[in-house]
Amino acid sequence: MEINLLLTAKRLELTEQLIHSETAGGIMVIKNVPARTYLAVTTKQWRLLQLFRQPHTVPRLLETIIEERQCPPLGEYYELILKAVRAGVLVEAGHSSTVVAATNWSVALRPQKLRFAIWTLLLVGLVLTVALRPVLPASALQAAISLAIMVVAYVLGTAFAASMLRGAGGEVYPTRRNWIDLVDVCMLPPADQRVILLGPVTVMAAATGVVTWRDPEWSFFPFVALMFQLRPVLRGAVGRIFRAAADPRTSDAEHAFLFPPNRTPGQRWRMLWASLASLTTWKEIGYGIGWTIALGYFVGVLTDVPPWTLAFWQTRGPWLLASLVGSLVLLNAIYLGSEFYLYARERAIARHETLRQFHRRWFKRKKLATTSEARMRAVVRAPLFRHLSLPIQNDIAELMRPHTLGPWRLLQPADEPMTHVSLILSGKVGVYRTSRTGRRALVQVLNEDEVVGLHAAADPSDPNFVYRTLTPVVLLQLEWEQAEQLILSQTSKDMLINLVQKLPFLARIRLCQNWHMQAIQRFAELSLIQDFRANEVMLQEGDYSKSFFILMEGDARVTKRGKLYNRMNSGSFFGEIGLLQNSRANAQVTAGEGARILSIQRRDFLRFVAHNYSVALELERVSSRRLGRPIFPLSPENFETI
Repeated sequence: MEINLLLTAKRLELTEQLIHSETAGGIMVIKNVPARTYLAVTTKQWRLLQLFRQPHTVPRLLETIIEERQCPPLGEYYELILKAVRAGVLVEAGHSSTVVAATNWSVALRPQKLRFAIWTLLLVGLVLTVALRPVLPASALQAAISLAIMVVAYVLGTAFAASMLRGAGGEVYPTRRNWIDLVDVCMLPPADQRVILLGPVTVMAAATGVVTWRDPEWSFFPFVALMFQLRPVLRGAVGRIFRAAADPRTSDAEHAFLFPPNRTPGQRWRMLWASLASLTTWKEIGYGIGWTIALGYFVGVLTDVPPWTLAFWQTRGPWLLASLVGSLVLLNAIYLGSEFYLYARERAIARHETLRQFHRRWFKRKKLATTSEARMRAVVRAPLFRHLSLPIQNDIAELMRPHTLGPWRLLQPADEPMTHVSLILSGKVGVYRTSRTGRRALVQVLNEDEVVGLHAAADPSDPNFVYRTLTPVVLLQLEWEQAEQLILSQTSKDMLINLVQKLPFLARIRLCQNWHMQAIQRFAELSLIQDFRANEVMLQEGDYSKSFFILMEGDARVTKRGKLYNRMNSGSFFGEIGLLQNSRANAQVTAGEGARILSIQRRDFLRFVAHNYSVALELERVSSRRLGRPIFPLSPENFETI
């Protein structure tokens, strides 16, 4: 499954021949009948999927549900789409699902009519097993008979459950080994599921009890199979019964994540705390403890140390208690260890590039290759030069000369025109704007593969820029006259502004740190630079926002009902909450001295966010933190009715 392509470009539609179960615990199960695939969803998620009755791309549908104020949390939205595609509920437009034929199972039994008999038979089998106690086989013949009884009981139990499944209206499907699969039980009400899932266990328990009464040496393998069927983990029957009857239940979009941004330590911890808050989890834990004690009891029985004697508890009691406590401690240690490993691994990956760049800038700058091949690679990497033709790129690479400077050095004296245009091979360069009072303010930080010296050409209305190194730098320099001929004459004014002013600014701010470079470039193309006078209102409290704003230079004041609420500096943004929630602004933003912003209109903003899921997730995260509550889904107090 190509996730990026699926979530950006492919047109998806709801497949035909879908049915759904009744809602239980807030969850219904959607079944693709031909493909025999299933998806557990909430009623809200099902309504969202039904919007795909007409083919849509995932971004287009996201735009629609944001406009209509129906957007769920974005991680849930993308996870639901991926799970629906995997389950065959959503298919690519014009495609169909592979057909899996059901078994022609002719025997049909009504599970509710057999409920009392099943519970009675189960209890009788368990009582006989506990009272008469299985014994290890004394010979190979007894072991073979015991194994044969287990196989027959398993086959009969599975066939019995299949008959009840068929009688309840479900389908019986073949497995790869030409046996039967009871997966369709998930389409039934919890009461029917409980009875059907107990069917194989009941038959095995009855067989174990009867053979223990008839000949205890035959009961070993049926008993082992019974304990395995009653296991508290690995999709045991009892655990499935607990989860089928849970209220509330969890949908498939809330666990076992396919969407990579959902697979984070924080998300896993939230899932853990949510499960610990569920009564079903504690029922499963309690049952697991009981199953472990029962297993220890029968181990004592099979080893000829009766569990009702003092000798058993003196010899086996400490071992049993240590096994129980040790297993719980081990499970917790494994979980915490895996979580710590994943967290440390993610942090190490995040820090590795930073440390690598630091080492390269401060300790390896003299070893950087500046051959013609290295210069050509640097030119091709630079966004400003990438649009130029290959011959011009070759000319630039041939004419550039390496130049090294230490930290905190001016690239040219103040108030003097630029004599060179430079490409940063290694290091950081600060871009300062000189105000009328002579004060210099840092407006940009340029990094590797960015160009120094063209800001005045991109912004001729206020060309007072000074460049200063912030670390040791290695530059590839081009004479100004050569730059005019090879670069400025081949580059439009809009492209120069996008790649010299907007792109380096966006790439360094916190909002865009996790964006793909193509997304940053696209945002630069869509946005406009606007200048504001001091005390001019940028966003009026109570108005519907028509744009998204990022403060590029200067500062701004945020006020609520006339009271100062916050101050914003370069890199801060506002207006996104009103656009995402289709609501009125709950604060006023007023420009400070020298305020300059990047703005993007509502329609372009929503389309951009919908087509870049990493951008959408980042905006959701920071906006929710700013609001103090999740921005999605919306509740009535989040907005005023238009």
